[in-house]
Amino acid sequence: MEDLADILEQELERAFEVKDRKSLSRYVKLLTNNIIIKNHYERQLVEMKSEIRLLAETMKEGFRQIEKRFEAVDKRFEDMNKRFNMMFAFMNIGFGIIILITILFKFMQ
Repeated sequence: MEDLADILEQELERAFEVKDRKSLSRYVKLLTNNIIIKNHYERQLVEMKSEIRLLAETMKEGFRQIEKRFEAVDKRFEDMNKRFNMMFAFMNIGFGIIILITILFKFMQ
């Protein structure tokens, strides 16, 4: 960055009439420090963007895994619901047969 400061100082000296050389040096230092800080912030911004992108991808993958787990739980509940429906159907048929048998025995007596 000192090379840039020297180049800027020389170019400004050639381009303008310099009344105070120390003032010109301070101006160039301030300008180059701002450039350094701007480059630093730009680098940090790029790093943050990549980290945010990585976090977003990780979150999407986590949501996919959660969806898969919910699908598995839904399937399990559907299977249990089918079993209970079958159980109730067989219980109704069994009670129906028992009622029919008791009615037949009552009429036979």
